Amino acid sequence: MSFNQEMFETILTHTSDMLLIVDENRHIIYSTPSVYEITGYTPEELNDVDVFIIVHPEDRELMMHRHKHLLDSGKSNSTEYRMVRKNGEIRYFECKTTPLPGTENYLQVVSTRDVTERKRMELELEYHKNRHEVLQNSLKSFSNDLTVVMKFSDLKERIVKELVTILPNSNPQILTAIPNELSNEQDLQSGKIAKLSSNIFIKLGERKQHPYIISLDATAMSEPMEFIWLETFVNYSVMVFENLNMIENLMYQLETTTLSKETPQWVLRMMFNLQEQQRLTLSSDLHDTVLQDQIDLYRRLETLLKRSELNQEAKVKLIEIEQGLLDIIHSIRATCNELRPPLLRELGLEKSLENLFEHVQLTSTYRILFTSKNVSQLSISEEQTIGIYRIVQEFLHYAEEHSKANVVNFDLSVENEHLRLVYRDDGLTMGPLSPNMRITSASQRAQSLGGKMDFTSSHGSAFMATLELPIHLERSLV
Repeated sequence: MSFNQEMFETILTHTSDMLLIVDENRHIIYSTPSVYEITGYTPEELNDVDVFIIVHPEDRELMMHRHKHLLDSGKSNSTEYRMVRKNGEIRYFECKTTPLPGTENYLQVVSTRDVTERKRMELELEYHKNRHEVLQNSLKSFSNDLTVVMKFSDLKERIVKELVTILPNSNPQILTAIPNELSNEQDLQSGKIAKLSSNIFIKLGERKQHPYIISLDATAMSEPMEFIWLETFVNYSVMVFENLNMIENLMYQLETTTLSKETPQWVLRMMFNLQEQQRLTLSSDLHDTVLQDQIDLYRRLETLLKRSELNQEAKVKLIEIEQGLLDIIHSIRATCNELRPPLLRELGLEKSLENLFEHVQLTSTYRILFTSKNVSQLSISEEQTIGIYRIVQEFLHYAEEHSKANVVNFDLSVENEHLRLVYRDDGLTMGPLSPNMRITSASQRAQSLGGKMDFTSSHGSAFMATLELPIHLERSLV
């Protein structure tokens, strides 16, 4: 044997890749020792049998189709597939097959490389990306729903619904008595997660001298990000529970002192201030937890993409995942801005509304026209600024969801120590204005600020709303 032949044999014997020569029936004609080391089969077990017996059953049909195409075309091709070792372990392989037309039994050279670790990393990244997205959307949806929860029964129902959705096997319950696993209630602190045996307990608070405790099956949670999600979820739930408790007590006191059916201004003002505090807290939590986790995952993916051993197909898939992560990061930032508009106090009402209209106009189905008069030098309180800003947002949602308008107008002006906001749209109405959550919320916002809201609507005509809000003018000297 020549030196070159000896070197060639040495390379084939010690290569970590599997190298085979098979015939048109996929029977092994030649193979390197690594084939048997990796598959776990002996040469006798793979002798004179279809080598596709080691291919995962779910991938076998694809590989059969690929092999037929290779024989018909006479051209090399590459693919990825799963192999089942003799011991049952599943591994991922990258395979390149080169046909040798004209040879007896139509031989093919098959080079196969184990890419299991790379594939697992890709799948792990994909899983974490998808799971982060699910958890992020859950917190967004849950927090939005909490802003309109006004009863304990609704809060309990919404908590259980979200836990069942995100942690399907957690068997969530809301207990109103100390569970047997706890020696006494002192073991629990409101808002803190306590893990005892195979259960998780979280105390929301107390109502009418009864504890409200969330009970979960601890085995339903396995990922660190799920515990982070649960902590944030609990914080929101506890805040709303405490707020409902406070409101219930205040309303009870109120009912004993007045027969009026209209909600007093101070109650509405308190409710909206609490709501804004919740939005601010949620925005901060999203920014400091979920967003930072996404950015960290994105940086890890960037590092992975720089590895030279990745083939082009893998890079394309990872780039797709990278783009998806970027979209999620942008979505979280947009959600944070929606929950608490940035620089609202610094920019002032007029400029903030202009920025809002410019952003909404990018995706809205209607055109927005905005005019302002005597507003540029206006200085109003932060509470009034955010209140008017939220009223405008409610009308924008109304235009999108209900009026189906083509054009909406907002006219903002200051006259006789009153700020006046007029909203008009060209959407079709079906008669006198019917109760609507957006309109009701806008009207209550106006009432909480000490203003009033008038509405005009008749069959087939445009809808108009006018807000008049008394203010203390503090114009800067120019």
